[in-house]
Amino acid sequence: MGSYERKINQTDSKIQTSFLQLLQDYNLNEVSINDICNQASINRSTFYRHFEDKYELLEIIEADLISQLSSISKSKIESSTSFSELANNLENYVDILLDVIQDNYEKLAILLSKKGDPNFHSILKQLLQSRMEESWNSVDRQIKPNTNGIDTKLAIDFIVASDMAIIEYTINNPEIEHNQIKRTFSQLLIKGPLSTLYDSVNKGEKDEFK
Repeated sequence: MGSYERKINQTDSKIQTSFLQLLQDYNLNEVSINDICNQASINRSTFYRHFEDKYELLEIIEADLISQLSSISKSKIESSTSFSELANNLENYVDILLDVIQDNYEKLAILLSKKGDPNFHSILKQLLQSRMEESWNSVDRQIKPNTNGIDTKLAIDFIVASDMAIIEYTINNPEIEHNQIKRTFSQLLIKGPLSTLYDSVNKGEKDEFK
């Protein structure tokens, strides 16, 4: 990369960072181009050489996050040939998802906050929805589960909601170790919420009598 491209990228990054800092304190419609320029210590002409307006700036930031999340491979999940293999591959997928969340913690926290972009939640959910539908169809062909009349659309919605819960929980609870989040998610998804909680209660009761 040449010095000119490097300077362009540095300015892009500076503008994006300044914009996100402002979104911590102000709603999107309250942030002006002047505010961004002042925060980034640049003039308006510099801003407009890089971005058309604040909405394009927001779109580029969000597109980068969506790209990173989309790049998480789901090929192992889709090639699973048994339930146990599927469970293991799901854990590995969540591991990588948590890494992406950690690497982009500040951006995700700001965009998903009350002062962030209210549309980003829907964009994120739609991404997870489409990826889950693709994976479900592949797994269905590989394992051929007996759904016993289960509404598969509802099942997919349930899993997507779980994925969204992981993202939001990880952002809102940065002190919780990723292994704990991954383990809890795996148990909830594979065994179901009631079964997981019931088992943990039973284990606690048994431990009391040891």
